[in-house]
Amino acid sequence: MSGRLPFFTPFARRAEELVLDAALVEEAGLAGWADSFKLGTAGYRDLLDPDDLFNLQVPFNALTVALMLAARAQLAAEHGLGSLHIGGEVRPHTQEFIDLAARIYAARGIEVHLRPADQRTTPIWLSSFGVFCDELDGGENFTASHSQSYKGGWKPMDASGGQLLEMADLIAVRVRELVGQAASSGLKIALASADDPLIRRDFDPVDAYVDYLQQVVPAPLLAELPPSFADGFRAGFCTEGGSMGPAARRIFGALGIPVAEQEGVFLTHEQENSSYHGIGVLDGVNYGVDPGKPQIYKHVGAQELLQSGRCHVFFIWDPDGDRFNMVTTAPAVLASRAQEAGLEVDALDRERCLVFFKPNQIYFMLTALKISSLQEAGQLDRYDWIVATTFPTSLSIGEIAQKTGGLKTFRVPVGFKHFAALVRDLEGQIAAGADPCRATDVTGATTGFGPRPRLLMMAEESGGAAMGPAEPVTSRGGRRTSLAPKEKDGMQIGLMALCLGARLHRTGGSFAAYYLDLLERYRTRYRFYQRLDVTLFDESLQGEARERARDQGNRRKEAVVAWFAALEDLPLSEAAARLAAALPADVELPPLEKVFHAGDGTYIEFEGQWFELRASGTDAVLRYYMEGRDRSTVTALNEAFTRLAIED
Repeated sequence: MSGRLPFFTPFARRAEELVLDAALVEEAGLAGWADSFKLGTAGYRDLLDPDDLFNLQVPFNALTVALMLAARAQLAAEHGLGSLHIGGEVRPHTQEFIDLAARIYAARGIEVHLRPADQRTTPIWLSSFGVFCDELDGGENFTASHSQSYKGGWKPMDASGGQLLEMADLIAVRVRELVGQAASSGLKIALASADDPLIRRDFDPVDAYVDYLQQVVPAPLLAELPPSFADGFRAGFCTEGGSMGPAARRIFGALGIPVAEQEGVFLTHEQENSSYHGIGVLDGVNYGVDPGKPQIYKHVGAQELLQSGRCHVFFIWDPDGDRFNMVTTAPAVLASRAQEAGLEVDALDRERCLVFFKPNQIYFMLTALKISSLQEAGQLDRYDWIVATTFPTSLSIGEIAQKTGGLKTFRVPVGFKHFAALVRDLEGQIAAGADPCRATDVTGATTGFGPRPRLLMMAEESGGAAMGPAEPVTSRGGRRTSLAPKEKDGMQIGLMALCLGARLHRTGGSFAAYYLDLLERYRTRYRFYQRLDVTLFDESLQGEARERARDQGNRRKEAVVAWFAALEDLPLSEAAARLAAALPADVELPPLEKVFHAGDGTYIEFEGQWFELRASGTDAVLRYYMEGRDRSTVTALNEAFTRLAIED
């Protein structure tokens, strides 16, 4: 550690300057960091030191964060942005980063809007909604979502509450320019006092969000909650020690949903904790806190709570509230059918089995529920409802939308920013009176939606989703309208799933039976889904060891991505021959129907199934996705693809 550290005093009630020169640029390795800095599918994420805010041996530290915030502040001023929100979740140094951002922005004359003093954290969906609702010029949230607690993250937003698109590249370029300036002539970053009048603790859009939530979740579904609770229905929600505890309590309270151990809903792991109460750490390995991983959903206490009867369903939110999953029970007699249909099942007792759902399967059920609710309310045919998914999300969601309601479907690359871009484009077309409104995907295919497009579901297989209301919502001052959320919203999804659980409890059903009934009733083709993650390097490494491992991992990533990308330009027969030649002799390749670039990776359509290879934009992994009609074929082929002989 340099003798010049710390560079500034967090929370100081005086103005300061952070000074960078050539020696510090060299010492901190800022040139190399800046060259690789970019805002990906979920903003910027990288390794931090939980014990030392100023550790220059990790890429996410006070100095690098100050540089990206200075770049953001300069560009905000140049583009006339006068007000920004800053929020965050619970990972190490979050409050210090929020303070740093507020002081850098205030020093540039930008109004800063923070949560009230008694509310330390902000779920990502609340940051997004509040930026829109309060008519701010943008905002950001310090979060690395489901990643390990030793990773830091920063997610800037535009005025709609959506992740930055064009300005993301401008920030990366400006960061490199600032580092170059520091190395050549020196750089000073001004920090206002922590109590500067431009820093205001007035960001509290919860009441407006509750009104909005009641427009998204059908009233008849909400009305089923009180009688179900009176009938004994109980649901547990795990907050993983993140930002969802205080937000969920306020929102449930405003909706009249009791939150207590013996009431309808109770919370576990509610106390905010920067290491997430150790969730996700098994046998010395930190798997992060993605509720879609078995290391999480099988190790947060759901089994004991369900077995003892303390709840009928157990839901899980990740720390910033954008990912969601669930564990529940079903009659033991359904165990075999559920397994055959692609659900994960464990024994529980003589009468019941445990059922572990995946996000794809949850969104499949909630899409069907929302469609039936709209049909009952007479709203399905009044609007042009759309179900949008990412390319590597299960096709079953689109199937149920088309078969139950005749809805249009649309697919985008991974990253909720692409859903946000779709929504903004449709908002513009509606304002211009387009008939029909249209959207063109990354393959060049155009879909017409009609004059009144509405977003019934926007879903990512990784566990993030959001739904739009029947009518656009209006901001506080009436100067903005929004057709649908611009960010993933686990509160919406959690409430919808809670309502479905209440309905099933009162009718004597189960989530598993409901899922199986939908599969059979609508003859769903795509039932077996698998994602395999291949880790490229250990992201917990520091210093030179990390650099070496990262370089080796990047070489592997680039080689595999390039190998699959090369198939996109080949005739189908040649692409099939190249794939077949690289596969083990005992693995059969189904007939190829199409190979194309899906905007984020190589997508291959086979007869009866599909595959996508993409490099994660948030973690050091390659993701291998496959879905089809036959479990054994999907499993064998996808696993074989992870072992293709590809030279670095």
